[in-house]
Amino acid sequence: MTNPTIAMIPLNKLSLSPLNVRKTAASQEEDNELYASIKANGIKQNLLIHKSGNAYHVHAGGRRLTMLERLLAEGEISADKEIPCIIETKKQAEETSLIENFVRAGMHPADEAEAFNALEKKGWSREEIANRFGVTLNFIDRRMKLARVSPVIIEAFRANKMTLECVQAFSITDDHGRQNEVWEEYTNSPYAAYPSNIKSALTQRTYHGNSKLARFVGVEAYQAAGGTVLRDLFSDNNSVHLADSDLLEKLAGEKLQATADELAKEWKWVAVELEVTYDAFRAFGRVYPEPVEPDPALVKEFEDLETRLEAFSNEYNEGTWTDELQAEEDAASERLEEIRTIIANSATFTAEQKAIAGVVVTVDHGGDLRTEAGLVRPEDLPKKKSVSDEDEGDSTGPDIQLPVSTRTTDANNDPATDARKQQGVSLSLAEELRATRHQILQAHLAADFATAFDVMLYSMCFRTLRNSSSRSTPVNVSITHAETWRNRDAIKDTVAARMLQATRDGLNVEWLSLASPHDFEAMCALPDADKQALFAWCSAHGVIQQLATDTDANPVIEVIGHRMAIDAAACWRPTAANYWGKTKKDHAIKVARELIDDRWADDKAKDKKPVIAASMEQAFSEDPRAAAGLTPDTAAKTSTWLPDGMAFTGSFTERAPAPDYSSHDYDDDDLDTKDNEDRATDVDKAGDADPEDELQEHEQDFDEDGDIPAFLKENAA
Repeated sequence: MTNPTIAMIPLNKLSLSPLNVRKTAASQEEDNELYASIKANGIKQNLLIHKSGNAYHVHAGGRRLTMLERLLAEGEISADKEIPCIIETKKQAEETSLIENFVRAGMHPADEAEAFNALEKKGWSREEIANRFGVTLNFIDRRMKLARVSPVIIEAFRANKMTLECVQAFSITDDHGRQNEVWEEYTNSPYAAYPSNIKSALTQRTYHGNSKLARFVGVEAYQAAGGTVLRDLFSDNNSVHLADSDLLEKLAGEKLQATADELAKEWKWVAVELEVTYDAFRAFGRVYPEPVEPDPALVKEFEDLETRLEAFSNEYNEGTWTDELQAEEDAASERLEEIRTIIANSATFTAEQKAIAGVVVTVDHGGDLRTEAGLVRPEDLPKKKSVSDEDEGDSTGPDIQLPVSTRTTDANNDPATDARKQQGVSLSLAEELRATRHQILQAHLAADFATAFDVMLYSMCFRTLRNSSSRSTPVNVSITHAETWRNRDAIKDTVAARMLQATRDGLNVEWLSLASPHDFEAMCALPDADKQALFAWCSAHGVIQQLATDTDANPVIEVIGHRMAIDAAACWRPTAANYWGKTKKDHAIKVARELIDDRWADDKAKDKKPVIAASMEQAFSEDPRAAAGLTPDTAAKTSTWLPDGMAFTGSFTERAPAPDYSSHDYDDDDLDTKDNEDRATDVDKAGDADPEDELQEHEQDFDEDGDIPAFLKENAA
């Protein structure tokens, strides 16, 4: 080992050597740390250089040189400032660069924590420490937090018995006794310690700041009441834990009780519960709010608003119309919709219902107040009437839905059950026989299309034409009409509404008036065309509603509409009432500019919104040439224009591929789930080909299936 040659070299004679092995740049944070250190303390480690002509190349210490040049550019040092360097030969340079960058060890986090903590005890502020070493305040906070961990934990960390992440997990509490207790548990356990397990053990007696009770009470209110908060500085979301669980539960109970005290003035009983299970209310009967006449004052306000809006429409004058009038009209329209919703949902519990029922006050999963009202306790349920009571007529009390546990048939009065008891047939044996018989029926029905179709059609008709959800059907089928009642005014007396009514009037439904099973037999005897019509009607009854642009739009709906070549523009045109008057003025002008021309759009842009809406209605009507004087080419575009998502183009966004089930075996219980997923996969595959080609291929496959009855291959009547 030779003695190094040390020299003081001016900064302006130093440059980075191409022999430096460090090619990957350090992070901005690391460079800032080094910059702050050199600025405050100077160069503490000599640069390694080799001579190149009249200059010197730095082959070890390139980052230090870069920081010095940064200080030079900022005027902190001069160009001729002498820098301590060790001079080597060019032959030594590359090997030295590799050794210096590779054979090095960073400072242990525990040592950093102790060093920063020592500086703080000497009076250094967190900001001074951060600035001196070029690190963030958050970095200082984290290291200071480590300094408060039990010495037992720190020594285990130094001995490589745990990771830095585990030490950070211990820092969630400053209780050294509890830290040592948890560490001892893991030391004597065959299982390794993980950060998540350590946090869980340290906080198992606490509530997370995101728990429903913490949200309900509020962390600030909890702290104001003297509650202790543990903060996890090493979590990305800086999560907190509320250590005084008894205090938090007490505050939540008091807050719930305040609501309960008010409700107790009206209801028979009120109970406060911090936690309720999913089936907590099964033992209760139920009463439900009943429709009531809306508030006369609300009805009067509704009528006045309608009159005012009608006046706006009849008395509109472009010359006298102002922004104030427009604002008043918009506010009146908004309030009218609010009142319409209130009136449609007007329902309340009656005094008679409140006299026998109660309320449970609790907290929902989101941390909000939850009141479960209309619960009838078992002891408050009306007793079963005797024969003499029934002769006196029906009770005049409120209708009560019985508890779930009491809705089953009384086995003591069931003749079938009595007969099985006499035969020695137990409940479990009866279940086995029932399952066996079901499997036999299932196997035969699965191979008999004609019967299966009739059974399904019969069940579908009961769910739609009779609107019966309580009566059982031979096939467990559910067909739910989409919720359109809020928009009943928008879909009243439309082209599609008249089409539906005409179809409904043509259905053969006389068989529905017969008693079971004669109704089923009569339906089976219907002509094929009548069955087709019924099947199509029931299917349409349950179709879901969506715009093609909805985030969760079902792609099958789009393919269905495209297959039938639905022309939505022929059934609906945007008018001032149903579209243009409800959208922004800028939107209307933008559409006009794109489909008509700039001149037409600029001319209309000067008008008030009602005038623009009326003009757009004419330009986008069924006959824009006659209504608005548009050219044939322009009218061809505006007369078929539809808002985004209204047209049935058959296009859709491809979904993620479904799992591959080809390597798995399934029992009967798995088939339903797999079928649903397979159907989703089939739809996904359709996105790879042209929708029209896919439809033609499916139709060809359908026609070639000789097992399908002829009546399903014909067009519906």
